[in-house]
Amino acid sequence: MNIKKTGLAALLALALLTSMAVPAVAQSGTELADKEVTVDGETESVYLEVTNTSGDALNYTVYGIADGLSTEVDSGTISSADENDTARQTFTADSEQYDSYRVVVTEDESDSDEESADNIEIGTTVNQSGGGGAFAGVGGSGLINPTNGLIAVVVLAVSYLAGLWDPVKERLGA
Repeated sequence: MNIKKTGLAALLALALLTSMAVPAVAQSGTELADKEVTVDGETESVYLEVTNTSGDALNYTVYGIADGLSTEVDSGTISSADENDTARQTFTADSEQYDSYRVVVTEDESDSDEESADNIEIGTTVNQSGGGGAFAGVGGSGLINPTNGLIAVVVLAVSYLAGLWDPVKERLGA
């Protein structure tokens, strides 16, 4: 019986870990991050978050990409020099003009020190039209959505096939 409980715990841990994003760790060097994110009519903005930068501010450049052609749409610096501090820069997404955005983060090569960051995250935020919250329906957001439903069905099916439901079956049969 302990093997079944351990197996279920491992299965639940795997399901939980595969549904969470894992941030990058301790990025440093000339080019610290380079990521392209796709945008569509649901995309509200593109964001850049940096945590625990060292030295001076980091440089960033944002490119809009349409039909394979890249156009610089924004650039500047970002810093979160305070310990355990995260700085966030948000850029409005124009999905009618661009298919995706590319964000490149680099250190300032003009000085003698080397900048780094514990974590650099680049992503998109989507419009939450029609509510949201825990019961967002099939819109893909919230706690109850198709992905989480599929994970729940798989966990239940595997636990049933592994025999973890035997005590329930015995009680119903008695």
